[in-house]
Parts: sequence; C-alpha cells; structure tokens
Amino acid sequence: MKKFKRFLDIAEGGNKENTKKTSSTQKNVTSRKNLKPNAETKYNPLKACLSPFSRNKASNTEEALDSTVNIVDILGINGKLWHSIKLLSEKDIKELIEQKRYFKADQHLIKLEYERYTNDATDNNEDSIKKEKKEIESLYELLSAAIFTVVKESMTISKENPNLLKTAVQVKIQEEKADQIYLEENGKSGSIPEFRPRQWDTKWLSILQQSVNERIGELPSASDDNKTEWLTQCLVQIHSQLKADLDTIVNCIKPCYPQEYNICEKYAEYYRKKISSHITLIAESGLKGKDIYTFLHWIYNCYPEIMIAVTQSEDVNQQLLNTLLPEKTISHLKNEYISVTQSDARMRMIKSLQIEEENWSSENEPLVLNDCYHSELPIDIIQIIDGAFRDARNLTSELGDLAQDIMLEEANYFLESFQRAAENFEKKHLNHPNFISIVISITNSCETIRNYFNEQITNVVLKENLLSILNEMEKRRKDILFKTLFCKLKPHCKMLVTEKWLACPEPIDKIYDITEEQLSKLKKLKAPQYQDVLREIYQQLITEYILRIMKKRLSCKTENQQKQVADQIQNEADQLRELFHFYGSEATLLESALPKIAEIIRLKDVNAIIMEVAALFQDFPDVGKEHIRAILHMKVNMKKSDEKKILNILNTPLNNTDSSMNGKLFSNSTFLKAI
Repeated sequence: MKKFKRFLDIAEGGNKENTKKTSSTQKNVTSRKNLKPNAETKYNPLKACLSPFSRNKASNTEEALDSTVNIVDILGINGKLWHSIKLLSEKDIKELIEQKRYFKADQHLIKLEYERYTNDATDNNEDSIKKEKKEIESLYELLSAAIFTVVKESMTISKENPNLLKTAVQVKIQEEKADQIYLEENGKSGSIPEFRPRQWDTKWLSILQQSVNERIGELPSASDDNKTEWLTQCLVQIHSQLKADLDTIVNCIKPCYPQEYNICEKYAEYYRKKISSHITLIAESGLKGKDIYTFLHWIYNCYPEIMIAVTQSEDVNQQLLNTLLPEKTISHLKNEYISVTQSDARMRMIKSLQIEEENWSSENEPLVLNDCYHSELPIDIIQIIDGAFRDARNLTSELGDLAQDIMLEEANYFLESFQRAAENFEKKHLNHPNFISIVISITNSCETIRNYFNEQITNVVLKENLLSILNEMEKRRKDILFKTLFCKLKPHCKMLVTEKWLACPEPIDKIYDITEEQLSKLKKLKAPQYQDVLREIYQQLITEYILRIMKKRLSCKTENQQKQVADQIQNEADQLRELFHFYGSEATLLESALPKIAEIIRLKDVNAIIMEVAALFQDFPDVGKEHIRAILHMKVNMKKSDEKKILNILNTPLNNTDSSMNGKLFSNSTFLKAI
C-alpha cells in the first residue's frame, strides 16, 4: 500500500545514518530505495501528520514523537517507528491481548496487517496468503472480543479499572484512524484489504446500546388485579437503574473518552430509546384514575430531572422529553388526566358536603376555632381545588391553566350545591337547637372560600361568577340572622315610646337582653362579616326605635313629662351604644340620631329647636317634614306658628358637603317605608 510504503521510505531516509535495518524489515524496504526524488513532494496525509520526521530529518525518534502531542501515532510503537521495530509473531500479539495490553497489541496488528497486505503483490503462494490473512483476522476477532467486552462492562470497569476502559477507547481511536488512511488510499489506488474499513465505531455504538438495553431490562409482568402497584414497580425499577447508570456515566465513563465523542449524549439517546419503548407499553396498558398522574409526573419531572444531569443542555433535555412518547399518546393522557381530575374533584366535593350536612343535622354545636365557628368544609374544598391546580402545574403550565378553568367550573357547581343544601337545612330545621350557630358557621365558610378566590384566582370573569354566588349566600344568611333577632324583638319594640314604656323600663331591658344574647353568638362570626352584621343590627335597632317615635303614640302633657321622655330616649340610646361598643361595633353612622331627637324634645326655645332640627337635617338629609312633625308631637303646647318656623328650616339650603355621603335615616330602612 503506497501510503504506508511512502511513510516508511521517508522515515528511513531521515534515520538511515542512525538506524540499523533488521533482517525482518530489509526485505520489505528494498524496493523503497529506488523511489523517485520528487515522490516526497506529493501530498500525503500520513506524512503531513508526522511531518517532523521528514522536515527535520530527526535522528532521535522519541524527540520527534514528542512534537506530535495529542496525535495518536498509529505507525509508531513505544516511541519507535515501524522500520526499527521487530515484527511480532501472531503468538506474541495474542499474548499481548491476553495480558490486556490492547493498545500495543493493536499497533502490532496494524503493522502485521500492513506487512501481509504489501506482500500480497509479490507472494504467489495463495495458500500462504489465505493462511496469514486468516491468522490476522483471528487475532482481530480476539482483540475486538476483548475490547467490546470491556465496552459492554463499562459501568463496572470504569469504576474498578478506568485505565482499561481508556485503553479500549484508545484502540478504537487508533483503528478508526487506520480505517481512514486505508479509505483515502483506496480513493487513489482502488485497492485496500478486504476487511477494511473495520467500522469499529458502528460496532462500538451497537455494543453500548446492547449494554443499555440489558441494564434497563424488561418490565415486570403486568397485573390487572393491582395496576397501581405494577405501575409503581415499573417506574421505580426504571428510575433507580437510570439514575445509578447516569451517575456512573457522568463521573466514571465520561473521563475515559475524548470530549468530542459526546459520550454522555450517546448514552442518553440509547437510554431514551429503551425507556421510550417501556413507557409506550405502560401508556398502552390502560392506565386509570390517579395512575395517570403518577405516570405523567414521572415523564414530566422525574425523567427530565435525571437526564438533564447528563445532557447539561435544556435544548437536548427538551428534545429527549418530546420524543419519549408520541404526541398523540401524550395528548390522550393529558385529556384523560383532566377528565379524571374533574370527576375526582366533583366526587370529593360532594362527599365533603354530605359530611357537612350530617354535621348540621346532629345536635352538636359547630366547632370553635380562634373564637369563631369553624367548619372543615371550606378547607376540604380549597385543598381539592388548590391541589388540582398545583398538581397540574407541576406537570406543565398548559395543564395548569386547563385544570384551573375546569376546577373553577367545579367550584361553581359546588357552591350551587352548597347553597341548595343550606337553604334546605334552614327550611326544615328552624327549631334546631343550634340553628343560629350553624347559620353562622355557613357564613364563615363562605368568608373562607371568598378569601381564597380573591387571593388565588386571576380570571376576573370566573371569579366574579363565584363571588356572586357567595354574596347571595352571605346576604341570605344575614337576613336570617336579622329576622331571627327582630322577630324576637318586635313585640318589645312595639312597647317603646308609649305610656307603658314611660312608666316602666321593661321594653328596653328585654330588647337589651335579647340583643346581647344574640350578639354573644354573633361574635363567632369572622371579623368582616361580624362587623357588617353588627353595624346593620345596630342601625336597624335605632331606626326601629325612631319608628316608634314616628307613630305618635305618646304625647307629653307637661314640661316635666317632656323632659322625662327626652331623658329616657337619651338614656336608652346610651345603653344601646354601650352595648354595641362592648361587642366591638365600629359603626357610628346613626349614633347621633336618637340624642338629637331627644334634644329636640327637651328644648323649649323655638330658635334652639330650629338649630337642632337643622343639625339633624345636616346629618340625615332624608329627614322630611312628616318626621319632624312626629317629633314635635311630643312637645307641650307647640304653637302652629312655631311649628311652621321649625319646618321652614327644611326648605333652606344647608352647607352640606355631599349629601350622598351623609347618613340615610329613613330611606334604606325596610321598617320605615310605610311611614
């Protein structure tokens, strides 16, 4: 072969003064003495690679080799050139292989193959040629078997004897370079040994893939009796083997290969192929229920988490993930997952509501937590909704968004069911010993759910739909609390501002006691709802009191009686204020109404009365002449002319700021509309 022959001629020319020709090489180089002078001027890749030998005529072979740093010299053995090395016998090469001196054995094999090939043209003994070729191929088979055994057992050998794996890799590189030189020569001469190229790279990768397939192994037999256990077993088996192997690849095998080989990516691709076949089988096994989430979680989280450590690239990682299963299969699994999530959520919500209804029907008082009536129902519902959001987002953002829309639909369905259940209870259990406590508990549940929606839901339209149901539920519960209280108060309120009332404080005492009893229960409402209810009850009590004044059932006959009425109204207004302040009321809107009315009744001077009426009108612009006439009815011997002066003040524009911002004493009162 001319390329190898030229190299030997050049190398000999540079070293003929310092190198003794051995008898084994002299025969093969005789023809080289007659090379034409310009033979060296032709481009020769091998010569270019080892140019220091021809350019510097170096006599020191080791020094010349040192100048070819990082170049594997496939034509050098132990720092010496072929022509200065004795050609080893087949037996000697075999011993090198048995001693695991693979790199040196391969160097001698390459030389032996070359020597036999170059002798083909001069050797006429076909039997001898066949025998020698057979011996060479037998040695190559022995060497390749040893090398590929090392490759196949890389996981173990890279830890126990990494130098052996490095040697095997060097042999691979050496053989690939030999293949390349033979192929280049074939392009010129049209002739190379029949076994070249030996294609070690293809065989090497095939062994790697075979090794990966064997290490991952096969899946355990599927079981229809316990599919969840089988799925867990499969995923744990794949995961543990994959993690252990990739750790070995990164920490032990990767250092044995040149960086440009990208050995980690090659391994990753083979693991992906094998795992993909397993995952496809699992996906086609008919996963149901929560097993789908377990499966998708492994695909979207566990698998990429391991692979990214090997690929060290998000792009490669995403590519590996995208090709793990066909898109059609992934879409089917996602749809199944969302369907399972929705049906599971609805079933769990219904079950939680059933438990709540059973608690209502019992005679047990609701639980108290942080001084408020507490129910586990809203906690359960929030956990169901939030858990579905969180689990879906852990898979993909797309599934997270889809799950959110689906779960908000289920939340809407639950709230409608919750609303119906509450109404049914309230219709059928009015005499329940804990009726008010349960109504408060339901209101608190609405408040808890409202807070969650306000904090977590960003979809304005869907959130508004949900909040509208909660608003309606809360309003109905408040109405129940008001009606329950005022049904008890009504008989006593009717006694206010009457002759009997003036003689005995019993009506206000009863009102005080009933209200206090109710407020002690209402304290177990959560703060926002509690303040709303407290304010509305307080304001309604004040307007109910004023209503009794408007009825004109009491007329003062003397100035002392007039003063007594004013003092009693003032005193009872103070009592109500103190009661509601004791229970934490922050409402002050109508607090001044009764004291101002009492003052109008108490005053004698018309001008002073006019000023007080003006002050009342200033605070409560909805006060009308019929209301003032009812108050003046309490006055002793009120002249018509004085009454007219007083009423005229209502026709005078006052320097109000914005009347819409002032209190409405009568307009919003359901009790006073008939007046």
